[in-house]
Amino acid sequence: MKNIITFCLLAFVCTFSYAQNKCKKFKTGEFVNIEDGIIKASIQRNDSIQTEQFAGKEIKLQITWIDDCSYRLKFLEGNEAFWKSRPKNMPTYDLMVHIVSIDGETYVQESKFISDDYDDIYKSTIKKIK
Repeated sequence: MKNIITFCLLAFVCTFSYAQNKCKKFKTGEFVNIEDGIIKASIQRNDSIQTEQFAGKEIKLQITWIDDCSYRLKFLEGNEAFWKSRPKNMPTYDLMVHIVSIDGETYVQESKFISDDYDDIYKSTIKKIK
């Protein structure tokens, strides 16, 4: 029985480590956010800044990696089109993102605003293009 428990624990740790290592390739590069087969945003990411363009809007976010598959996005700035599209005095909450699955150059992420006002989890597909 002890051997079975040890084997199961070892298998879990190895699987988790493998998944974590696969996430590393998504820390930098150029990406697109795909929803229902349609490109919704383009993303450029270096080790500390992520820039997103969508529907004429552009935002700049600070990216802080929690581990190889999880990161936090903190809003830094947005262009005029971004500000015009938002309700006045609406806060720009930080966003927690977790890579939940990987298939080649594509990953599925789940993200959630860090706020008591929002409980929804947003799920999207991100494809690395460069």
